[in-house]
Amino acid sequence: MKIAITLGDPAGIGPEIIIKSIPQFQHQKNIRIFGNKQILKKTAQDMRASNKYRLISNMICDCTDTVQCKYGKPTMKTGQVAIQSLDCALNSNPDILITPPIVKNVIRQFLSDFTGHTEYLASFFQAKDFAMVGVWRNKRIMLTTTHLPLRRIFKKITPKTVLCKIILLERGLRQYFGVLHPHIGVSSLNPHAHEFSLGEDEKIEQAVKAAQKRHINCRGPYPADSLFNRKFDGFLTMFHDQAMIYLKSKKDGLNFTLGLPIIRLSPLYGAALDIAGKNRAEASGLTAAIKVGVRLYKNKRRYDQQYKNISD
Repeated sequence: MKIAITLGDPAGIGPEIIIKSIPQFQHQKNIRIFGNKQILKKTAQDMRASNKYRLISNMICDCTDTVQCKYGKPTMKTGQVAIQSLDCALNSNPDILITPPIVKNVIRQFLSDFTGHTEYLASFFQAKDFAMVGVWRNKRIMLTTTHLPLRRIFKKITPKTVLCKIILLERGLRQYFGVLHPHIGVSSLNPHAHEFSLGEDEKIEQAVKAAQKRHINCRGPYPADSLFNRKFDGFLTMFHDQAMIYLKSKKDGLNFTLGLPIIRLSPLYGAALDIAGKNRAEASGLTAAIKVGVRLYKNKRRYDQQYKNISD
């Protein structure tokens, strides 16, 4: 089991949370940090934590450019380092990939169509069926659409699209989370579900009924503002903020990319440029990502073995 950790944007909190969290895993020989020793060493010095850097120095794969930057001031060069780190990690063929936060707008200066880790990874692996899944404790919340302007979302909500996501979520709950008989709750697009619908929630309902005909235990659409109070093994939302407002209000929420041949997780927070370099970043999300990643990997291995035994 190989675990790869990327650097994130050097101007953000990525290097800081690595310095804070990874020393506790110093005895695990299967973890590699793909980044730059000089960047991490300087971050540790600025944090007055050089002792922590020494604990992880042999875990660092020195594979990116060295860049001089100011905390909280990302540039095209810091964005290039973030992508170099990600590419190096991917080319190492990891089983688990952990990605600290990047700054998308500086990456778009040289990758104009870049929308985020999720889409970049899907393109790398040529994955057709993939989705963002927010994870917090026993809540698993999938997004039907990801980083899209709201105006474009309405055309994306079709019975076929929603059905495909329900199928993907149901399979993911069984494979990665060990839920043998998943029960899925589906959100509406509009407030109060059908009350303000102009046909969109009826399309979602068609998808739910189609999934039920496939013997998938799902219900909806329910209003998104109360959906997560219901008891389901997994939830499907229609757009980014329906899921993320809930998830980002919790500590140690994670972003899991379902549909890739590897396990990919990241903490559910951004580069936090306002506190970068101030030694105030909360690192527990990165720690949680590693621990949950290992658990998901083991669940998937167990599921695959059981499926193989049945097939045999």
